[in-house]
Amino acid sequence: MKNRAETIIPGIILILLGLFLLLQQFLPDFFGWGNIWPIFPTLAGIAFLIGGLFSRNRDPGLLFVGTAVTLVGLFFFAFTFDLFEWADMGKLWPAFPVIGGLAFLALFFGSKSRDWSVAGVGCAAIAVGVIAFAFTLFSLPGSLIDILVKLWPLGLIFIGLIGLASAFLKRHD
Repeated sequence: MKNRAETIIPGIILILLGLFLLLQQFLPDFFGWGNIWPIFPTLAGIAFLIGGLFSRNRDPGLLFVGTAVTLVGLFFFAFTFDLFEWADMGKLWPAFPVIGGLAFLALFFGSKSRDWSVAGVGCAAIAVGVIAFAFTLFSLPGSLIDILVKLWPLGLIFIGLIGLASAFLKRHD
């Protein structure tokens, strides 16, 4: 007997392709290739996520790739549907470290071993993105070094939280 995903996924793909082609006939400006090209990385990412969640092996690496590629595709949709201008990328680039951090967290939560260094990298990448957004979007006063000097205790708090989480969530074999 075939794996259920092997029979369901092609059907879903055909339905989505048919819907897209039908909508393109009636709304060509909205559903033109210039607007919907991010569907390809988004669908590829979703396929990786499905593979990571529902395959027999449950490879957490697929969750990492799937999360990253899906979120990048969705981020690009914001540009193609004019929520942002491509010229805004100079201010919006911190989305990429945030996306990478979320992908690392997906890897962490999808893994049976719960390697806390992976969670730490994910949280650090998200923190870098959030701090960078603060600079690119809100033009914080002062230099980066001045602000980091004042905020360094947050690193101690973060390390302490990781240690506590590790102690409380550690699996007993």
